[in-house]
Amino acid sequence: MHMDRHHETVLKLEKVSKLYEGATPFLALDSVSLEIMKGELVSIIGPSGSGKSTLLHLLGCLDRPSSGEISIGGRGISGMNDDSVADVRRDMIGFVFQSFNLAPTLSVFKNVELPLMISDMPKAERQKVVWRNLELVGLTDKANNLPSQLSGGQKQRVAIARALANSPKIILADEPTGNLDSKSSKEIIDNMVRLCRDERITVIIVTHDPNIAERTDRMVRIMDGKIESDTDERKRSREGTVNMLYGTAGNGAGKKEARRRVG
Repeated sequence: MHMDRHHETVLKLEKVSKLYEGATPFLALDSVSLEIMKGELVSIIGPSGSGKSTLLHLLGCLDRPSSGEISIGGRGISGMNDDSVADVRRDMIGFVFQSFNLAPTLSVFKNVELPLMISDMPKAERQKVVWRNLELVGLTDKANNLPSQLSGGQKQRVAIARALANSPKIILADEPTGNLDSKSSKEIIDNMVRLCRDERITVIIVTHDPNIAERTDRMVRIMDGKIESDTDERKRSREGTVNMLYGTAGNGAGKKEARRRVG
């Protein structure tokens, strides 16, 4: 897939580890380095307990690493206090969770408006933003409905519209289709692909579903707290140049030399 990323890094992890202390200490992430660019559509995949949810929490500044550095929009967070980290999270990141987390007594419009009310945005501007976000997910006709009157897929689209409230640079989605049927799942992923392409928002999806992962530009596989594989197109591009020069089963020394030249 074509990506217009202009090589602007929005998220960077450098040798990040997360150790959970306790009677039995558990190393959930082990020296992970990862760079994610503007407008990239990335899936993080791996079995239960692999560390992918821990990675998502760290990417979203919901937790801090035990060691290593996380940079968001070029700003390292290790030296920030909790209030500053919360500001970065509010301004840069929108979250979409498996369980929707909608307020059941509020209309679709009010659910999407809620984060904007908390941020003290003037009412006229708030309403403009809400209508725009509902339009982006195709739900302007459901603005006055309660969540209980919506399908699962529609509820998740409301959650996406709410995640867009503060015009984030990054959307982090944790198993966003986990509670949905296949048709609704496709709708949600279509929405996320469109946001990535049209709005140039970086979208990172944690999923165990290979069908969803295959829709993304890049798959990062986590296993035992480490990155087992990464289909980053920049790496593939270098590997492709090597294979073009020497063939897939070419001379080992020649391939090594080609890698040195192109990488």
